[in-house]
Amino acid sequence: MQLTGIILAGGKSSRMGTDKAMLEVEGKTLLRRAVEFCRLFCDEILISSNIPEHEVEGCTRIPDEIKDCGPMGGIYSCLKQSKNEWNFVLSVDAIFVKHEFINWLISQASDCEAVIPMHKKGKEPLIALYNCKALEAFKIQLELKEYKMHFILEKINTCFVDSNQWIIKNPKLFSNINSPEDLIFV
Repeated sequence: MQLTGIILAGGKSSRMGTDKAMLEVEGKTLLRRAVEFCRLFCDEILISSNIPEHEVEGCTRIPDEIKDCGPMGGIYSCLKQSKNEWNFVLSVDAIFVKHEFINWLISQASDCEAVIPMHKKGKEPLIALYNCKALEAFKIQLELKEYKMHFILEKINTCFVDSNQWIIKNPKLFSNINSPEDLIFV
């Protein structure tokens, strides 16, 4: 499957107090780590960000077409620019995701418009697959100013996939770097 990687790097980082994408872990920024990870299985990488410093060679930075609407706006803007039908969305601060998990997610894609991991703590729409067929639904939700991701997941043909077994293998799978304290446990 041809796949576009969409890295969500343009968040406000309010809990962190600094640009998360530029934080370093083991000598690499979170953005660089996300790009290198996506290069393992994506033939195109789009970086969702309004920040010029988030340019990375070989990737395309996509500013939000509609400002201040969170991840939904970033995903929408990138889906519009994607060269592929299927798109892997990854939050820049989700550093514990492994390639095997993405391969499994890809294997779950069928005639749906999104493949969303689910586990006992909830849904993970920012480590997921989206088909460009969902683009019109994203546009409608943005026009309605309904920016929460769970709204879009109710409107499109979403395949929720049970990911509890993956958490047993990798307990940090869906953990994010949200505050300076989170960096201590990396």
